[in-house]
Amino acid sequence: MNRLLAAGALAAFLVAMLVIGLKSFSGGGGKGSHETTAPITRPTVRTEPTTTAATTTTTASSTPLELTGAGAYDPEGDQHENDDLAPLAVDGDPTTFWKTEHYTHGFFKKGVGLVLDAGKRVSLARVVVGTDGSGSSARILLGPTLTGPFRPVSPVRPLNGTTSFTLTKNAAGRYIVVWITAISDAIGEAHVTEVRAYAAQPSG
Repeated sequence: MNRLLAAGALAAFLVAMLVIGLKSFSGGGGKGSHETTAPITRPTVRTEPTTTAATTTTTASSTPLELTGAGAYDPEGDQHENDDLAPLAVDGDPTTFWKTEHYTHGFFKKGVGLVLDAGKRVSLARVVVGTDGSGSSARILLGPTLTGPFRPVSPVRPLNGTTSFTLTKNAAGRYIVVWITAISDAIGEAHVTEVRAYAAQPSG
């Protein structure tokens, strides 16, 4: 009788262990078997459409205007200042130049100017003036006709090598004057080798 009871207890124990084992197996490690792994998402890189508007505008505004040498402006003298040399300041050759007259006893005028023609009224952003020496200074004037009236559109700056004049806002005109306000004491004159003018960038 005792053996039957022991065998029954052992059988019950084995059944209980089997049930526990099956439950653990079906659980598969707890909650993990019922969880879904979130898919790995990579950040989306948004590609904006390429625009060439800014590049086009910059290129256009960086193209020099075509200028012709119109003459000279000498309101305090005889109205002439080596007028025939004006084309040399826009001929693309830095070895040629327009120059003021030679002033032996110092520069006694408020200024003299090289006059260049843009061909039509234009809005300007900057003018670049080249020279082959130092000691001179200039500013940029603009006007509607060959004889003026001309108005200043830049501050006075020393001329040394290549000098860029940034013009005031809304600077516009047909005739550009490189207005010499001082000359080199060493040589008694000022030289302008090349002038380039750049159109203002259109608004909007």
